[in-house]
Amino acid sequence: MGASDLLRPGSGATLLGIDFGGRRIGIAVSTSGVLATPHSVMSNDGDAIEKLARLGDALEVSLFVFGIPRRAGSAAERKYRELAETLRQRTCKEVILWDESLSTVEASETLRASGRRRREAQKDIDMHAAAAILQSYLDHCAGRRS
Repeated sequence: MGASDLLRPGSGATLLGIDFGGRRIGIAVSTSGVLATPHSVMSNDGDAIEKLARLGDALEVSLFVFGIPRRAGSAAERKYRELAETLRQRTCKEVILWDESLSTVEASETLRASGRRRREAQKDIDMHAAAAILQSYLDHCAGRRS
């Protein structure tokens, strides 16, 4: 079953979007294959991959969408690719690398538009960035199927 098969209406698949940061990891989910929803923020301490794998098991995730910076050949990009591969090996689930460009900017604008104060919004920005990453992936897949 490929990634596009996971997005068919009624497939029952849960997708998990990840905004992986140095201190915090934003999480978003989609059970519909249409809409990404902010889920949570976890601290990036200890074994982050193990935490993500356990969350994936608990949510019965079929596919992980891992946000990655697209700076060709950068050390950060290599690190993210290695993390995503480790998650794939640990979970035996498909892990899609997806461009995270402007996801935090988009999340910040969304939170500001909702009327939340900056300090209050800052604690949730990572999960909203994860939702922007996952939504971008879902929108791309929907466009490809049309």
